[in-house]
Amino acid sequence: MKRKINLNRPKISADEIAQRQNFDSVLKGNATAGKPFFKKPWFLSGIVVATVAVVTTVALLNKSQNIPNSDQASLEQQNDSLALEKVYALEQAKPCIAPPIDGLNIPYTTYKVLAENGGKFEFKTGSIFTVPKNAFIDSDGNIVKGEVEIRYREFHDMVDVFVAGIPMTYDSAGTRYHFESAGMMEMRAYQNGKEVAIAKDRSINIEMSSNDADPKHNLYLLDTVQNNWACLGKDKIVKATEPEKSEAKTILSLNETPEYKTIEAKKAEAKTIKEEKIAALPKVPAEPKKPAKVNTAKYTFDIDVNTKEFPELSVYKGVLFEVGDENKNFDKSMYDVIYDNASIKNGTKKNENYLLTLLKGSKKIDLVVYPVFEGKNYETAIKSFQEKFEKYTAVLENRKAEEKKIEAEYLAKVAEYQKRQDEMARQWKEKQDEAFKALDTEQKVKRVFAINNFGVYNCDNPNAYPTGVACTAELKNDLNKKLHVYDVFLVEKGRNAMFSFSRNPVTNFSFDPAAKNILWTVEHGVLYYLKPEDFNAIKNGNGTRDIRLNKVSEKFSNAEEMKTFFGI
Repeated sequence: MKRKINLNRPKISADEIAQRQNFDSVLKGNATAGKPFFKKPWFLSGIVVATVAVVTTVALLNKSQNIPNSDQASLEQQNDSLALEKVYALEQAKPCIAPPIDGLNIPYTTYKVLAENGGKFEFKTGSIFTVPKNAFIDSDGNIVKGEVEIRYREFHDMVDVFVAGIPMTYDSAGTRYHFESAGMMEMRAYQNGKEVAIAKDRSINIEMSSNDADPKHNLYLLDTVQNNWACLGKDKIVKATEPEKSEAKTILSLNETPEYKTIEAKKAEAKTIKEEKIAALPKVPAEPKKPAKVNTAKYTFDIDVNTKEFPELSVYKGVLFEVGDENKNFDKSMYDVIYDNASIKNGTKKNENYLLTLLKGSKKIDLVVYPVFEGKNYETAIKSFQEKFEKYTAVLENRKAEEKKIEAEYLAKVAEYQKRQDEMARQWKEKQDEAFKALDTEQKVKRVFAINNFGVYNCDNPNAYPTGVACTAELKNDLNKKLHVYDVFLVEKGRNAMFSFSRNPVTNFSFDPAAKNILWTVEHGVLYYLKPEDFNAIKNGNGTRDIRLNKVSEKFSNAEEMKTFFGI
């Protein structure tokens, strides 16, 4: 049904429109460390035979299509034993200094010196070493002349020591200790690719920077043949002199430098320009509303509309207004009334519904109505809608393309600025390393000593194993598979010490529950660790417990990345 109503209403405002093997006990406290069974001659000589036997057994078992459960368990145990034998054999064969992770080590800094002149050199930490004249001899004992290449590096925390593969155990009178370091350095020298030595009547003076001024430390030289440290006595401790011109204040914060701030300002400017360009693009009109077809089961009004007041309806001829279902007050008897006045305005959904007001004397009726069409008027309205929608889509796609172009220009500019900032950060890091000696000058000292041989020197204090909690553990990886490893390392955060425990095949280790501990081990070059918070779940008690370690998936390119990962 429809009813004709003539409207003459006031104008409206424009704004309304993303195992099981025996093992040696690990040392506890100052316990005496015996030689592990797998390092004894009888064991090593039997490895090859045992390996062949196990491999033969495995090969025979693998030929069977159906393996009983008991045999399967036996096979797994044999495979486990074979894997451990390989680990022990590799352990026996590895050199004294053996980096555990391929591609990760502490790099050397290279210096060139004319042997007959000698020289004084400074490392990035502020350490200084002095080479006297004619300090080098070749393998035949002859004095070396000409240019010599000196390679020098330092180790100031346990990550440095760990990645370099330097042992930190010290055997003395049958007792094994672990070092707590105040600083460690290594020096080598070469001419034409061949290693040279220090002449017998010469020595190189070392002034190594250290943050530990405690006189309890002794000086040790690593004996790479005996795999032990030789005590050389005491070093001399002197307070580090403050640099004449400290760079510390000028490089403490990269983002405070004028150059960095300038690039940040350019980034912000580029963003503003992008937003201004996007704002200047032609605006996309409102998406046209698809016309609705009249529902003959509903009531409609045929209204004469002033198209100047309702421009969105100007393209439609023969528009009707259907009474919405939300009108609870509508009654079909309203059709029998001749109204004194009627008005229409935008409803709750602009350009979708309208509010029709009917007046009869003092009586006022408000109805929510929707524009609909019938017959040819509907066909005309649909055609008009399709034309408008095509134009709307073309404008919209064009704007999207322009916005994408502007965004690409902006990102390219930001990438250029970021590249410059990354280079600044690299240079800033180099300056920070060079200014190491200017930081904490109140605590920094120089540990002074002379060396007569090249190698690794350590200012260290022997310590017993930590005590408090003892644990016997079967170590497993993140997939709950047995880890076949030899060395397991315990590190206490805030303490420059690393305690090693031998897995044989079950690990016994002890730790101080009050300390913030980390457990490390490496299998096939992959680093696994136990988080400090996971130590809370380890209790005293008998028997062997499974401990599942976390796998470090990321590949560290240098020791600094590993320190950041572990918060050291």
